[in-house]
Amino acid sequence: MQHKEKKWKTSKIILRIVLVIITITSIVITIIDILKPTDALKGTFVYNESVKYEFNGKGKGALYDNETEYRYTYSIEGNILNLKFKNESVRDASYTFTIENNILTLIGGEGTVGGEYILERQSQ
Repeated sequence: MQHKEKKWKTSKIILRIVLVIITITSIVITIIDILKPTDALKGTFVYNESVKYEFNGKGKGALYDNETEYRYTYSIEGNILNLKFKNESVRDASYTFTIENNILTLIGGEGTVGGEYILERQSQ
């Protein structure tokens, strides 16, 4: 009988330790995400009446084309913007970009038809 009680107490202690570790890990991950710096692209940029890009400043965003949403992750390497779309039917793309006075200029690169695109920041 004492062996079962001891085993039960040990199991409860282990469970509590695991719960504390999970809680601390969750808190640390949340703090890291909050403190992670945002990039210059944070905001919504409008290309025309039907096309806009949203960037959360931390590597995720969406392209809206005629109110259809295409989610993506993005990375910035120097002046290169890489978009990796979640939807397999949308081609991943890379652009050379500049941002000045709330104007985002994209120059089509790999995965695009080329061209220059001027987008105006709608919100931040």
